[in-house]
Amino acid sequence: MFLILATAFLDILGIGILIPVLPDIITHFGVSEAWNPYSQWIYSIGMFLGGLVFGRLSDKYGRKNLLSVTTSFNLLGYIILWLSLSSGIISANLGFLFVVFLIARFVSGLGGAWLWVAQAYISDVSTSATKTKNMGMIGAAFGLAFLIGPAIGGLLSHWGIEYVILGCIVAITANLILILTVLKEPIKHEVEMHADHVPFYFSRPMIILFILSFGGTLAFSAVQSGSTQYYTDVFGFSGDQRWYTLSLVGLIAIIYQGGLIRFVRNAFSEIQMIQIAIALMSLSLYLFAVNRITYLIFPIIALFPIAMGTFQPAINALIADKAGKEVGKVMGYNTSVISIASIIGPFFVGTLYTMSYSLPFYISAGIAFILFIVAMIGLKK
Repeated sequence: MFLILATAFLDILGIGILIPVLPDIITHFGVSEAWNPYSQWIYSIGMFLGGLVFGRLSDKYGRKNLLSVTTSFNLLGYIILWLSLSSGIISANLGFLFVVFLIARFVSGLGGAWLWVAQAYISDVSTSATKTKNMGMIGAAFGLAFLIGPAIGGLLSHWGIEYVILGCIVAITANLILILTVLKEPIKHEVEMHADHVPFYFSRPMIILFILSFGGTLAFSAVQSGSTQYYTDVFGFSGDQRWYTLSLVGLIAIIYQGGLIRFVRNAFSEIQMIQIAIALMSLSLYLFAVNRITYLIFPIIALFPIAMGTFQPAINALIADKAGKEVGKVMGYNTSVISIASIIGPFFVGTLYTMSYSLPFYISAGIAFILFIVAMIGLKK
């Protein structure tokens, strides 16, 4: 668990380092920041295709081998990105370089499937009793990397955007070395690779879990895509204040998913955790939309990492249990489902935001409420 979480942290650290300068990279190519969502869509399309391919291959050729492949794709994406910023190496044509940048994001998106191979790895080294807790540790790694990464990215940006990308390359290279030299194939999966597989089929419970996974990602995209601008437009937050709110979310994610979730799992089943999490998601999104008191924003946003930190580990653990021996392929399918929601989400949020600042959060709260009904009825047994 320590080694797989270390590899997860290093990969996520690369993303965290990049986040502060993404708008600057976009404008570097002479295009508007409005193109930023398109770069996110390209990345999500890469993840969608990577999820379909790499999760399945990890069942056949091993978790370690596919973690090496996906991390290599991720590293290649950052190298292409660095080359796109070094105009003297390729071309001085900014339009061409922007296309190279989009290709880099697509390649990194393909490599983003490492997350779901890592989750299959965690499923292999976990028991039924520890699976949800261990899935939650990925969330804690995300929180820690997103606390540290943007700070590193901001520091490196003083020397130039190229140095930020080099920081990403160093983190991903260190991860690849760790995978190749230290990480071992899970013993459980080594045995299963040489055993007869029972073909996976989409049962009714699995379809419901995929619907909940898609809907939860879509509902939460309002927070991921629209909250930062919302802080500025509604509450007049400065850059530092936005950073404090993001740090608060990351810190709560570390504490909750890194330690507290094991107590929640002891008290509730995965199904109950999903139902509670979706109800909390709907409530927190509604409160976020109606609130206009600045100091109340902090206890409200504290609910977001608790809701998603309960929802994601529980639903991933259930999906892994239902997948049987083909957990890599099925987790890859889940990657693709989430990627589709990630492609739709920013467009959905951006369109509604132009009508009303609060509208994306009201609609997302409604989506979460519908999901709660689906979870109460569909997961009843």
